[in-house]
Amino acid sequence: MAQREGRYLTRENYREVTKHQFDELKNIGYDWRNNVFNKTLSPYLLNDSKRKEILTEMQKFIVYIMDYVSQIKKSVNYTVDKNYKYLN
Repeated sequence: MAQREGRYLTRENYREVTKHQFDELKNIGYDWRNNVFNKTLSPYLLNDSKRKEILTEMQKFIVYIMDYVSQIKKSVNYTVDKNYKYLN
């Protein structure tokens, strides 16, 4: 089972796993979480080691904020389960 990131590590709900076990999802999008700043900032800024350390910490924060916004989008959309992870 994959563990979620957060304050406490928890397992995924077995009911949710079995409900979406046979979903054939295509075109779920690009995994942007690991390289938000690599695609948006200049390579000149990323060459400096001090800046790179700061930017990696900022990237974690930006990813958290963007994931939180997607949680808000899921809460407004009543046709989607609250734990559905493929809605961005």
